[in-house]
Amino acid sequence: MPRVLVNMPSQHGGRPSGVALVAFRVIAGLLDRGQVTIVLRSPWTRDQLPEAIRERVEVVTVPRPRVMVLDVLRQAFAVPALCRAEAIDVVLNADPYGAPFGGRARVSVVHDLYFRTIPDSTGLREALTTNLIFRLVLGNSARVIAVSDTTRTSLERFYPALRGRTRTVPSAAMLRAGGATRPPEVATPSEVAMPSEVAPGSYVLAVGNATHNKNFATLARAVAALAPTHPELAIVHVGDDPDDTLAAGLAGAAVRLTRLSRIGDARLAALYRGAACLCVPSFAEGFCLPVLEAQELGCPVLCSDRSATPEIAGAGALTFDPADASALAAGLRRLLHEPGLRADLIARGHANARRYDWAETARRYEAVLLEALRETVRPTPTGEAADAHPAP
Repeated sequence: MPRVLVNMPSQHGGRPSGVALVAFRVIAGLLDRGQVTIVLRSPWTRDQLPEAIRERVEVVTVPRPRVMVLDVLRQAFAVPALCRAEAIDVVLNADPYGAPFGGRARVSVVHDLYFRTIPDSTGLREALTTNLIFRLVLGNSARVIAVSDTTRTSLERFYPALRGRTRTVPSAAMLRAGGATRPPEVATPSEVAMPSEVAPGSYVLAVGNATHNKNFATLARAVAALAPTHPELAIVHVGDDPDDTLAAGLAGAAVRLTRLSRIGDARLAALYRGAACLCVPSFAEGFCLPVLEAQELGCPVLCSDRSATPEIAGAGALTFDPADASALAAGLRRLLHEPGLRADLIARGHANARRYDWAETARRYEAVLLEALRETVRPTPTGEAADAHPAP
């Protein structure tokens, strides 16, 4: 049975980022299929792992690196040594900040290319070092998994040498209508109850850290423009916003803004169900799990018409130009005043979310891993014994 090293040193231990959550679901799915064994190399300790995989994987805990490019270079030596010691067949890098060498083959996952697709989101130094890492790690991978066709197209555009080696394998919703499926996060006591200042249907939900690509300032400007005629409309943001992007975008408008972070699944699911809509005004997304979570939980989706969001949302979303706050405001106004549109988006969202399934994701990961491994098998020439040593 092939042994797979899932290599994920870039993520914070005990803090379930999107990359880590996807990796854990893939690991669980691969183990359920029973065709491989898994060794997990990451900053996570065994007791921090989700119960679904905690006792089913071998764990190698490493510290999270401070300088990614230096750690990637270090992994070029450390991971091959680990692979020899653990008899690893395939290395699965959960993101490109992994190992360029090790095992008989390597497969690397790319979740986004923001440093390329929206270059003003990163500084020159970061872009140069990230590009170096991508070229080194992806260039030495037998296969590269992109989380969406949009991401795959961008990959092959900026790195033409990857054409023919890239495969699209989408994820699925972390939250399901039947219950939470994500490791719980720790909520502060003040976050245990639902926000008292908002009522169901009276708020727009934004999910994710307020990074440049999320473009939450446009959402704030759109809601501010509606404030005179819709004074009840609030914004609830789940995620970090260290630069107060949303507050700055409101520019003093009389709009209620509730900020939440590190909340549990039950509360997040309730926020989806109670929202007027989920709004995703992103300039760029590699996949965007909140879109599928909202659709799964009956929350209408209003999202950008750029990047991967229209691909993932399918027919279950109302789209707009993320550079145009007035277009977003018009979409919000329609959702608030057209009950039929809301009901239609919910129905189409449910249908779209059913296109994504974690069992299928695991099956496709397994196929890519085994495909990469098969490429390393050298056919035995006619007349040569299978265990023969090469001539000196």
